[in-house]
Amino acid sequence: MRYLHSEVAMNPLFCPNNRCPRHDPKELDPHSSWYVHFGFYFTKVVGPVRRYRCVQCGKTFSDRTFDIDYYTKKTIPYQEIFHRLSTSESVSGIARNLHFSSGSIQNRIDRLSRETIALHERLERGFFLRESLVADGFESFDRSQFFPNNINILVGKESQYLYGFTHVTIRRKGRMTQRQKAKRENLEKKYRAPRGGIESSFAELLKIIPLLWNKLSLPSLSLVTDEHPSYPRAVSHVPDLVLASHERAFSHVRISSTLARTISNQLFAVNYYDREFRKDQSAHHRESTCFCRNVANGCARLAVYQAWHNFVKPFRVKCQGPPLPPHAVFGGIEASRIAIEFPRLFRQRSFLSHLNLRSDRLKVWMKRLKTPLKEKWDYLPIYATG
Repeated sequence: MRYLHSEVAMNPLFCPNNRCPRHDPKELDPHSSWYVHFGFYFTKVVGPVRRYRCVQCGKTFSDRTFDIDYYTKKTIPYQEIFHRLSTSESVSGIARNLHFSSGSIQNRIDRLSRETIALHERLERGFFLRESLVADGFESFDRSQFFPNNINILVGKESQYLYGFTHVTIRRKGRMTQRQKAKRENLEKKYRAPRGGIESSFAELLKIIPLLWNKLSLPSLSLVTDEHPSYPRAVSHVPDLVLASHERAFSHVRISSTLARTISNQLFAVNYYDREFRKDQSAHHRESTCFCRNVANGCARLAVYQAWHNFVKPFRVKCQGPPLPPHAVFGGIEASRIAIEFPRLFRQRSFLSHLNLRSDRLKVWMKRLKTPLKEKWDYLPIYATG
C-alpha cells in the first residue's frame, strides 16, 4: 500500500514516454490535468498500485514506473547494498548475507549505479572547479591476470573529490614464464587489448576538465600527473586544454611516481585513492579470489563507490571534534543540495532523457564497456534507455 500514499501516487512527475510533450517536468503545471486515473493493478511485491494514462499521448503508467524498483519482483534494501559494497564486501558476500542470489544483487547494483550517475549529474549542474586536479591510472585486472586494466581517475587536489574515471584493458606486461607467454599469445588470437589504450582513455578522462572549468572563477588551472609518457600525448588530444596551455592558463605538472607517498606529495590525492580502492573494493584486493569477471559490472560497482566516497564518507575519518563534511562539500558542492538530492538515490528512478551525461558516465550507464573474450554486449533493459 505504500504507493497509494506516496508523493508519486498523489502527483505523477511527468509522462514516462520520452516522445511525449509531457515528458519534460519543467514544462508541466503540477496542477494541470495532463493525466487521468486509470484504475489499479495488483502485485505480490507491494500490493495494489495506482495506474494513470497520459491525455496527450495515451501512454499508461503507474506509480512503480517512477520507482527505482520498477519491474522488480523482490524488495531488496538498497541502503544495505550501498554501504556493504562500499566497505569491501563482495557481490557474493552481500548475496549470502542478505539471502538473495548474486544475480539479484548485481541487478540492484546496476540500478544503484545509474542513480549514482544521475546524482552526480544533478549536483554538478552549475558547478565549477575551484581547485587544481590530479590524475593517474589505477591498475587491476578483469577476468584473469592476462587481461590487466587501467582505471584512470581524475581527483581534486585538495578535496579528494573523484570527478570521474575511465576504464581500458591493456596488454599484460612484466616478467612471464615461457608457458605464460605462450598462453598470452594464444589468448591474443581471440582478444587483443587496443593499441594506445591508455592514451585514448586518459584523453577521454581529460575532456571532463573543460566542462567543469570556468576561467572567470579560476583563471589558472594545473593538472598533476606522474611521468607516464602517454599523459602529455593525451593532453594534446584535448583542444581546449591545448589552447589554455598556449594562453598560460593551464599547466601540466609531472611528478616522479617514486617519491614517498606522503601527504606533502603532489600526487597524494591519487595515491590516496589507490589505497582506498585496494581497501574498500573487494575486486581490487591483491591476491584475492574476489576479482572482476565483467568490466561493465565492475565499473557499475565503482560508480556506486564513487557516490559513497564523494557524498557520504567524511573528508577525514580520524579527526578531533565533530565529523567533517564529505569530500563533495570540500570540492564546492553545497551540503544543502546534497541533503535534498541524496535521499532520491534509494527510491526514485532517473530517466536518461532528463540527463546530459558525459561520455565516460554514459558508457557505464549503457554498459558499453567490453569484457575481454566476451562476444556480446552486456544486457541492458529497455527502460534504462528511456
